[in-house]
Amino acid sequence: MRISGIRNQTSFTAGKVNLYTDFDGTYCPAKHSTLHDPNANGFMNEYCNRINKFWQTTNGDVHFNITTGRTLGEYESISWLLKMRNFRLPFPETIITKDGSDRFVKTGTDTDFYEQGKFPFNYNSPQKEKETEIKNLTNWDGDKIHAKLKRLANKYKIRLVEADSENAVSDYGERSLFSSGKLDPDDWKKLPSQNGQITEHTPPVADYVLGSRNDGKLKFNLIFPPDYGFCPERNWIYDNIVTDLKGYLDSKKIRYHMEWEPASDSNHHRISCSITPLFENGALTKLYDTKKALKEAVKNSDIVIAAGDGSNDFDMLNPLGYLEEDFIKECEKNSSHKEFYSKDITQRLEDLKRIYNGENSEYINGLRKELTQNGYLKQLEDLPIYSIVIRKQNSKMQPLIATFSRINKVIVTENGSLDEGIKKIVKLHAEKNKIFKTEMSEKFKTLIFGAKKKSAKTVNYYKIGAGILLAGLIGCMGFKYLNKKSEEKDNENNTGNKSSNSKS
Repeated sequence: MRISGIRNQTSFTAGKVNLYTDFDGTYCPAKHSTLHDPNANGFMNEYCNRINKFWQTTNGDVHFNITTGRTLGEYESISWLLKMRNFRLPFPETIITKDGSDRFVKTGTDTDFYEQGKFPFNYNSPQKEKETEIKNLTNWDGDKIHAKLKRLANKYKIRLVEADSENAVSDYGERSLFSSGKLDPDDWKKLPSQNGQITEHTPPVADYVLGSRNDGKLKFNLIFPPDYGFCPERNWIYDNIVTDLKGYLDSKKIRYHMEWEPASDSNHHRISCSITPLFENGALTKLYDTKKALKEAVKNSDIVIAAGDGSNDFDMLNPLGYLEEDFIKECEKNSSHKEFYSKDITQRLEDLKRIYNGENSEYINGLRKELTQNGYLKQLEDLPIYSIVIRKQNSKMQPLIATFSRINKVIVTENGSLDEGIKKIVKLHAEKNKIFKTEMSEKFKTLIFGAKKKSAKTVNYYKIGAGILLAGLIGCMGFKYLNKKSEEKDNENNTGNKSSNSKS
């Protein structure tokens, strides 16, 4: 996805913030596992009230989107759990599910949900705009792929099970793929094993089934039985399903990414396969939406803020991910340090950290000079994208923090302080970008900078003006008083004259 060059221009929509925040541990500071405990998370009421007031105050100035690793069904489940605890956490304008999959626009109100039980998002009505964009880029058509999957299940007489989550029944109930009548979480225990390892066997033992998690129209996650890989008869069937599905995708010239997750204790010893539209030579991620938002922000003199705390947020929070591919290629083409561009992301971040820390070595001095002259460092600093990392131990975000905190592209805030992080970034950006600050609404400026204080000069003008006004009033009153006295004297004289004339 290409981002046009940075331009300074006034726009009628300038001065706005487009926020994309992870849900668990970022927007929602309470852990899912603790929400079942009625004695835990006493801080949540205060947080919900404060963040609700923040959204009300910034209405029209901050556009709030959640981008989560959850499916929509999982997000709905935790929303009901929050409601049960009476934690009225406000809903976003849009929610993007399963690490960059479908985007859903809010159709109801918070009150509809918390007082009437009407969830404000509909799984069957994702945003068409995103579907169309990705179809134009990759030929991906989720409805047709899903229909093909169902036909393959019928062809091979496999029971296809679909549900919202592959996680625990205790958290998701009937929405879990492992709830009653769906996939058996203990199926692997029936298989022959040796020293704790499943062994090859025939005939088949495990249930003849295929699981499909409801990731939306833009992603598919298939979950295979625990005997896949250990039973030749089953291997043949499931291999054919995968081959046929890949053949269909190829025949439709769909550009896709397929990735396998091995069996383990955490997934009930079931291999799974994720299929997504191809994005930047890999899987579709959270970066897709924020990168598109940045393109619009550059055009409109707005800013984008991405917030998160987990490894699935890394690409979205990394400023390097927003540099134009063409720009990078041009820099590399004319570079004397081509090795910098071919390094993996961790090594490139380390080099940039050394530059920002002012290291004085031959390699870093040379690289600093080049990245300054070709505009690489300026692009990084000027792009209106900022990241908020929630502080946590052993954070996977540490390379980003260590590299970009010095130039305020990545800031760290405490769990439950997302609003403070947003205000800090807006203030930093507005102080260095006059167009953005000028176009901010007055109420937004007041929130970020506080109420305007009258300068001594202005106060003096007020005093002078008040003095002139007071003097004028006094003068006017004095004039009226003297005029009245003059009239009274004239009346007395006239009365006296009348009296003399009458006596004569």
